[in-house]
Amino acid sequence: MTDIEKDMEKLRNKIDMIDEQIVRLLNERAEIVLEIKKLKTKGNLSVYDPRREEKIFKKISARNKGPLYDDAINEIYEKILHCMKDLER
Repeated sequence: MTDIEKDMEKLRNKIDMIDEQIVRLLNERAEIVLEIKKLKTKGNLSVYDPRREEKIFKKISARNKGPLYDDAINEIYEKILHCMKDLER
């Protein structure tokens, strides 16, 4: 194995560890969404809150330090939020 291949393997192992964390955090987020759904149901509140979604996008854009562009982050979050909304149905 060449030095380049060894370096790539190390970096790919780091990516694998990050992916594991992302999956864990997404599932943790989903569990919280389900808790919120219970509260909304109990309080006869609407499941979808467009103002909350707008706040989320503003916060993630403000926190984004790159190298991903805001459009890319927003696209990722659109999918995340879509999946979370599916859980609430």
